[in-house]
Amino acid sequence: MGSETGPLVLLVEDNAADVSLIEEVLADEQPAPRLHVVRDGAKALEFIRESGTETHPALVLLDLNLPKVSGEEVLQHLRATPGWEATKVLIISSSNAVRDRERAIALGASGYFRKPFTLEQFMELGPRVREMLGNAA
Repeated sequence: MGSETGPLVLLVEDNAADVSLIEEVLADEQPAPRLHVVRDGAKALEFIRESGTETHPALVLLDLNLPKVSGEEVLQHLRATPGWEATKVLIISSSNAVRDRERAIALGASGYFRKPFTLEQFMELGPRVREMLGNAA
């Protein structure tokens, strides 16, 4: 998905249906981001460890409830990794709990997007991503 010239976005999401929805939302963006998908927290940590400057994403879309390693742990590791400290991270979670939002922001998330129940609501992710990419370093 995405173009050859669009910004790289790392999506850390284990739910295939949510991945498809996010791909659909981002396909409408101009330029369309290049999306790299990993399906669990361990794969996210591996990507962070192994990525160089060419594969460093402009934005990370991170689910909190992941297999193997939690989204919180991924976020903590990301913020402690040289070169990743300032990377924009948008949490995408089904949780609407205030404590989850506050904890994510305290750990260094740039924003929080609650997974909605309808496609129309899910399409609101596009402007959030566009805004974050526009402000990416």
